[in-house]
Amino acid sequence: MLHRQKVPSIAIIGAGFSGLCMAIQLKKAGLGNFMLYEKADRVGGTWRENTYPGVACDVPSHLYSFSFEPKADWSKVFSPGGEIQAYIEDITAKHDLLPNIRFGSELKKAEWLDKGWQLTFADGSVAHADFLINGMGGLHIPRFPDIPGMKGFKGISYHTAEWNHEHDLTGKRVAVIGTAASAIQLVPEIIDKVAHLDIYQRTPNWIMPRPFMEYSERAKKLFARFPLLEKLHRLQIYLLFEMRFPLFRRDRFFSKRATKMFIKHLEAQVSDPTLRDKLMPNYPIGCKRILASDTYFPAIQCDHASLITEPINRVEADAIVTADEVRRPVDTIIYATGFKPWDQMEGVEIIGRNGITMNDYLSQGIRAHRTVAMPGFPNQFMLLGPNSGLGHNSVILMIEAQVSYILSAIKHTLATGAKVVEVKEEAANIFDTQLQHDLQGTVWAGHCKSWYQGEDGRIFTLWPWGTRRYMREMKCANPEEYEFTA
Repeated sequence: MLHRQKVPSIAIIGAGFSGLCMAIQLKKAGLGNFMLYEKADRVGGTWRENTYPGVACDVPSHLYSFSFEPKADWSKVFSPGGEIQAYIEDITAKHDLLPNIRFGSELKKAEWLDKGWQLTFADGSVAHADFLINGMGGLHIPRFPDIPGMKGFKGISYHTAEWNHEHDLTGKRVAVIGTAASAIQLVPEIIDKVAHLDIYQRTPNWIMPRPFMEYSERAKKLFARFPLLEKLHRLQIYLLFEMRFPLFRRDRFFSKRATKMFIKHLEAQVSDPTLRDKLMPNYPIGCKRILASDTYFPAIQCDHASLITEPINRVEADAIVTADEVRRPVDTIIYATGFKPWDQMEGVEIIGRNGITMNDYLSQGIRAHRTVAMPGFPNQFMLLGPNSGLGHNSVILMIEAQVSYILSAIKHTLATGAKVVEVKEEAANIFDTQLQHDLQGTVWAGHCKSWYQGEDGRIFTLWPWGTRRYMREMKCANPEEYEFTA
């Protein structure tokens, strides 16, 4: 039972999957005194922001949705972004969360004032809360390359995460810079519209087969009529994806099998040996994000497409010039260059106990206890914090586990009659030391450069073990790892 005291006020930053999951579970637990602060004008997070042609999830739909909110009628095995956005909006309405969301509220500063958090927003408004839960996500600020002359380009240019829907690509000479997750979805969608497409590749990726599959009307009806079938289907997908994890622990059997699958896929779709050489990665599979597509390789082999592997030297007013001084005219540049890793704190100042800032804390290494808490920041938790990303399964599993953990910590705080909870520095250090030790046994600790690692070599994005272990460890907060005070 909760100690007899007022229901605490809780501020949640961000109305994407993370923030909404936290809100739903708080409401179910009877902790309804919360407010979600969202910088945009509607919910959705990543799926609201990314609207480029072909945007879709690389995790099957039935697993990329909340376990407590199944959707029987997903259209495809891998749903397009618009359908995921509609799902998010539907669950927001179903749980009547709109009254608890304040849109147009971009957080600029959060400061701990001994009795709670004071929040200051871009519009100058101020709010207060007993608990602060950061659900902004780790990848939401577009990253642009640093190429000389970019600002002098006279044509149209934009990032995939800031898609210009008013700009018609028909008949244009288009350059796509980058060949990772967004590019391999985008290129097949625009290839038939453009006059010519230049694809600038810095590093080839491991691209696996991904057949285009739709759910039949019969399957949708069966899932709706028999919910257990949908749950079993979800479990089947989960187990298949979880079986891939040994690959990231450098298991030779799984690595050899995955490599063979990639080479077979490449050889089946690309007949030109010179082009195949350009598309063959020279780093261990899994070291960077593994991608999936059945349409990318055919698209870049169209007569009016060129895969360019020479480094870009500069951008001119109407062209891109590579290191070999070849000048290629271009009307539109599309930057498919991803996001800044761990950018939650960009443009936001968070000040904890005794004036410590979160940027100061993270400057000593991007880390968080159990991926959700930091010493020096009382009554503050984060969702999808450091080391809670995955290379093999659905991040929704991680979100649900974190929400459960945070909820247990808040409940324990109230049950003891305390008003403040803060992770012990010793506990946080022990966890981080063990985590970094465990990460050394993964393929990500190799020599290939990826956004998984910081400049100091610290892997701050990914969890080093399978999801079952994470869910087990995050089932409940251990009170011995925290200080509870009145």
